[in-house]
Amino acid sequence: MVNSIQAEIYKLTRRPYFYVFNLLCALFALLVVGCLAYVKYTAPSNQDAVNFPFSLNILLMGMPVGLYLVAVGGDAVFSEQYKFNTLKNEVSYGLTRVQVYLSRLVVTLLLMIVVFVVTIGVYLLASLVLLGIPSDEMSMMSLGMTTAQSVQMMMQMLGYYILASFPLWLGALSLAIACYFLIRGSNMAGIAFFAVMVGVPAILDNLGKYVHPMFHSLYHLTLDYMGGQVISAQNMDWALMSRCWLVGLAWAAISTAVGLFFFSRREIN
Repeated sequence: MVNSIQAEIYKLTRRPYFYVFNLLCALFALLVVGCLAYVKYTAPSNQDAVNFPFSLNILLMGMPVGLYLVAVGGDAVFSEQYKFNTLKNEVSYGLTRVQVYLSRLVVTLLLMIVVFVVTIGVYLLASLVLLGIPSDEMSMMSLGMTTAQSVQMMMQMLGYYILASFPLWLGALSLAIACYFLIRGSNMAGIAFFAVMVGVPAILDNLGKYVHPMFHSLYHLTLDYMGGQVISAQNMDWALMSRCWLVGLAWAAISTAVGLFFFSRREIN
């Protein structure tokens, strides 16, 4: 299993996809900070309001993006293996299908952790350099606390949002890997993933409104809904944190179990 993971990491890091993916995410982070800097320095009234703590608040609102970005990570790792018939080589070599499946899952998780660290690191550094830290006077006027306290509070909230979002990202990642293994063609697998992530919650929400309230209960178990709950939390709601972990891990376990079940019975030509 370890050798299989190492082999997948080797293949991933030898492909331009890995570096382009990280570069694009870093550039997007710079673009967001650049837009904030433009607002800060072109409108005098916003110079003090748009600052490092403010940028952290914008960052928190972007946490649900990870639910959908994992599809790109899955595509980077799976890399059209049905199209090029490379899975049969691994199975013929002696790897079990469980090893093949889980190695892709683990490497995709590692890839997304790298992408997350790079993106967040670039965003925080750029925000600190371009937007700056507000004065104590400005911080007291806007937040009723000192600059150090405001930065500490926002960093604590960032940690809370990351901890609450991680199991949801893991659930979405597991679903994406299941789609790539069960559907031939990365494009169709990606479409199926987004259909489940976006279409199913919308359908359940409407069924709950117009057919039966039971569907609303199911809607509340979707990753999309839970992601929305996280970014709407005003304080560190630990009950919500518990629900995020339960829902996220349930999606991860069920998606992996379904993916392994059908992949283990699939004929690989």
